[in-house]
Amino acid sequence: MIYDYATQLSVAVSSGTATTFPTGSFDLLDGNDGVPPLFGTGERLYMQFEVTTAFTIDSGAPLAQFGVAVDDAATLAGSSHVLALTAGTITGNVIGYEASELTAGKTFHLPIPAWEDVMEATAGDWPNTTSAATLTAFHAMRYMGPIIHVPNSSESIGFATGAVEARIIKDIAGKANAINVYPGRSEIL
Repeated sequence: MIYDYATQLSVAVSSGTATTFPTGSFDLLDGNDGVPPLFGTGERLYMQFEVTTAFTIDSGAPLAQFGVAVDDAATLAGSSHVLALTAGTITGNVIGYEASELTAGKTFHLPIPAWEDVMEATAGDWPNTTSAATLTAFHAMRYMGPIIHVPNSSESIGFATGAVEARIIKDIAGKANAINVYPGRSEIL
């Protein structure tokens, strides 16, 4: 399998933290036509998550969701916009992957929505309820990265360990994203 390491980031859970972010992000202007909202337009891309450190329980019965976030700053944080989250097991009123499903080597995929998939056609829906300046800022978001969200996180519910490598791929068969989209730093495994 060939991976383009320019499109790969790591993110790990932090006990008691509902949402964790990677230390870096993908720069969507790096190698494309300079318009971040066109990233993936015309061709479906996926965020592939590979568990590199098995998830273990600190307390309770935590669940994990994995997502794709964008921001206008290179450091993703609580102000970032989440474009999509994975599903998983339904436990009570919460959805996510259980620790037993997140063993080392487990791989799963999440389609990265194109910006037009995120924008609502109805003026009363998000993000059209925001100001024109906010919409302009949304269209200018050039940094993307993976997140881990523990929807039922609390002082008594959380993971002790767990980490994933997330990478942008062209299809779920495992082919790397087109090398001309990002500078090539490929390695054959």
